Amino acid sequence: MAQFKVKKLNSIVIHVTNLDASYHFYKHVLGFSEEIRDAGMVWFSIGEEEKTTILLHSSDKTEPVDYGISFDILVDDVDLLIETVKQAGTTILQEPINREWGVREAIIADPDGYKLWFIQTIQ
Repeated sequence: MAQFKVKKLNSIVIHVTNLDASYHFYKHVLGFSEEIRDAGMVWFSIGEEEKTTILLHSSDKTEPVDYGISFDILVDDVDLLIETVKQAGTTILQEPINREWGVREAIIADPDGYKLWFIQTIQ
């Protein structure tokens, strides 16, 4: 057994093909808080109490990256989020639906095709 303790997931790095398009999407469409923008990278923070860093890193690839990762983001109103991102022309992969495990869930794609799951706790 490990003798160390993992404190938290500190940051997630997303390799993007068009930093400007991804910057616009995460900052202006999703409303993430920008922390730093420098040398082909942008740091955003999300969360209310324990913040997580999302780092957009410009990739030299011209094709979208492999989709082996997805993100599950808790929001207060998934329907409002979908209405908002639709107005920005975002690709909706799944309209909001209720799941039997107590969440309302919708899925969108970012400019590189990464799947972003947005969930809202329901009673």
